[in-house]
Amino acid sequence: MTPDVHIRLTSALHGLRDVIIPAVDPNESLAREQCGLVLAQLEMLLRQLPWIERYPALCRDDMRATSISLIEAPEGGPVTSDAVARLSALLGAPALADAQADYDRIGFGVEALVRAVAQDGAAGYRARVDAEVLRFGRRQNWRERSWFAGTGFDPRPEEVPELATLFAHEA
Repeated sequence: MTPDVHIRLTSALHGLRDVIIPAVDPNESLAREQCGLVLAQLEMLLRQLPWIERYPALCRDDMRATSISLIEAPEGGPVTSDAVARLSALLGAPALADAQADYDRIGFGVEALVRAVAQDGAAGYRARVDAEVLRFGRRQNWRERSWFAGTGFDPRPEEVPELATLFAHEA
């Protein structure tokens, strides 16, 4: 039987923690630092493993839903109209199999729309686009803080939800 990914990551963690790191010369600070970095990344991957395929899809689905709301009732000049048409075409095309690539593709369309609306969007539409994009950004920031909590770099870790909580809010 081939060991699953969880067993393989756990085995690598034990080997690194119990054999390799203790064997590294204490005077080799860079090597010890890099061992700690690899250990932390493996531990974070192990915690993320149950959701590793769902996370990009969760982000992509929110990006798509936000984008759909952005193209409803647009108001502005030709630059805005062109950006809305391009974003609509992206949304109308089949989703890419790679959720992260689809998220990026739609995100670039949203970015183009935000830039276009800044040029010739009607004031009310511009305010709506700005507000929707800001709300999406807050949700994405919440997801990313949760996803990368294992790095220990969050300035307010007590605010960061556990990954299970993050996925409990899936639509």
